[in-house]
Amino acid sequence: MPESVDALYAAGVAAWRSGDHARAVSIAREAIGIDPRLPALHFLEGSGLFDSGRYADAADAFERAAALGPDYPLALECELRAALCLARLDLAGGAEPGLETPPGGEPPSVSVIVCSVTPRKFDRVSANYRRLLDRVPHEIVGVHDARSLAEGYNRGMRRARGDVLVFSHDDIEIVSPDFAARLARVMQEHGLVGVAGTTRAVTASWLGAGWPHLCGQIGMPASGAGYVVTVYGAGARTVRGVQAMDGVWLAARRETAERLCFDEATFDGWHGYDFDFSFRAHLAGERCAVACDLLIAHASAGGFQGDWRLYAERALAKHRDRLPSGATLPAQPELCAIEVGSGREWRMLAQRLSGASPRQPAA
Repeated sequence: MPESVDALYAAGVAAWRSGDHARAVSIAREAIGIDPRLPALHFLEGSGLFDSGRYADAADAFERAAALGPDYPLALECELRAALCLARLDLAGGAEPGLETPPGGEPPSVSVIVCSVTPRKFDRVSANYRRLLDRVPHEIVGVHDARSLAEGYNRGMRRARGDVLVFSHDDIEIVSPDFAARLARVMQEHGLVGVAGTTRAVTASWLGAGWPHLCGQIGMPASGAGYVVTVYGAGARTVRGVQAMDGVWLAARRETAERLCFDEATFDGWHGYDFDFSFRAHLAGERCAVACDLLIAHASAGGFQGDWRLYAERALAKHRDRLPSGATLPAQPELCAIEVGSGREWRMLAQRLSGASPRQPAA
């Protein structure tokens, strides 16, 4: 940036951080008048407008910033904030997030397998599943003394009777009210489905390849009824050709799960099992996908230290010959997150990101 633009940008950021959003917008526009080619200036203008509640103008500013072709993470930040602006305008205009229509025919039976040693968590997640699957033949299979997630999931699989096996952490909330219909639809075409993953496995972590090879989104509970949503990539409802997935939530056809099983000998703890299971599914030619419109909030931020590294090293050793030459474990990646005020707002944001149309108010 020219020196005068640098100074204006710094002053605009300071004004925005102090809560003087009108001044931030004014300064950003002055700087844009000097050099309109800098996406950061348009993003600053959009941020001030967004925080002032001027969502239509903010969306325009974020879209102008994106059109200038910024690098990641600004490129994804622009996309997320523009989509949230439009989602809020949709909701203010009376539109509602669309609901999935169940596919025709008899729905597949579902077995939800949960390893949990905390009764409160198990009861809460079980109630969530029972409510969402109330019109579908289903069962909740609890494993309360698992020696590892791989061992517990294998044991739960042997007890399960469903056509579709869901492997679920116990500290999640499914935010999609039409979960059953979305699950039935995506399982018609795929053997293994997750909510976050990568189309390019380069190391023993699905996050390793970085953007734009990541897909899906996962929320965390925020204050009140809101969520902080980390969006890895959500430009389509379903991303196919996925090579590895996060284990917070996985769904597999029974025959797929039984053919693969979890490697409880190598992964005798609480990490690594998910990369191994999903990567082996990809290597076996299974149709693997991420359902970007199946929204799940997870009450855990995760991490790249301690036991995670131990089991990632095991996964890397096991699959080194099938990963790119010289693969090493990644550092904590830079990710993009956005806060939404409610599950309803998150659902509308997801629709905007995927290009789906909201339900319009009745005339």
